Amino acid sequence: MSPATYRILDAVADSFDPLLAIIALICPLRRKPRAILFYYLSAAAAIGFVYFVRAIDGREQIWRSFGLDFSTHSAFAASLAVSMGAFRRNWIAPLALITVLYFSLELIMRYHGLLDILSSAMVAALAALVLHLAIKPSSADDAD
Repeated sequence: MSPATYRILDAVADSFDPLLAIIALICPLRRKPRAILFYYLSAAAAIGFVYFVRAIDGREQIWRSFGLDFSTHSAFAASLAVSMGAFRRNWIAPLALITVLYFSLELIMRYHGLLDILSSAMVAALAALVLHLAIKPSSADDAD
């Protein structure tokens, strides 16, 4: 890979999580205030969980003990993708596609190995899903 190509792909990779965060912030627009509140609470808790796991792993070296490296970027992306997909079910396919493409870019750029990405993303995705189910509005018309 040429240095110019690497710089371009690196810029794309560096932009992914911030752009995903912006999309996550506008995701609940044009919904009932109660549904928006529940979405933001559960998405924030899920992101908080990612950084909690990162802090614990930094101290306890859990991933390293398995020969892996916790991928905060992958976990962040998976958490937001699940949060948005839980709120807007018709976004699941496009979110899954762009998240897989991002994970592929991480592999191409050699930021992380496949097991680093998958293990980090699965923990974050599961936590996000559980939080969204736990903090789900009771009224079916509040979300997709």
